[in-house]
Amino acid sequence: MKRVSITEELAYGTALERLTGADRPVETPSRKAPAVPAGTRAKTAMIKLSVFLSREEDAYLESLASTAKFTGGKKLSKTKLIEAMVRAFRTTKLDVRGVRTEEELLKRVIAQLRK
Repeated sequence: MKRVSITEELAYGTALERLTGADRPVETPSRKAPAVPAGTRAKTAMIKLSVFLSREEDAYLESLASTAKFTGGKKLSKTKLIEAMVRAFRTTKLDVRGVRTEEELLKRVIAQLRK
């Protein structure tokens, strides 16, 4: 009878997976994924991302979160607000080709919001 060999990497994963919180490697679907109703998100593998914000930017996100709570909704986390902003911008045709500075990027983002 053949014995199975369990290595530390098989048991605990790689260091990168432990640092990023990945429980298992991302699998590519072999068949077409089922349609997801509008307004809902398909369950996908998530990654942890650090974002550096100024105090003013952080205060802005906090005010949005609190406004939702005090106007009859539920307090939103800053993470959920940023996720929603990213998903919203994915639906636009933001052109970042040739951007060289943060100021230029900000101008393009503002112009995209006004469209």
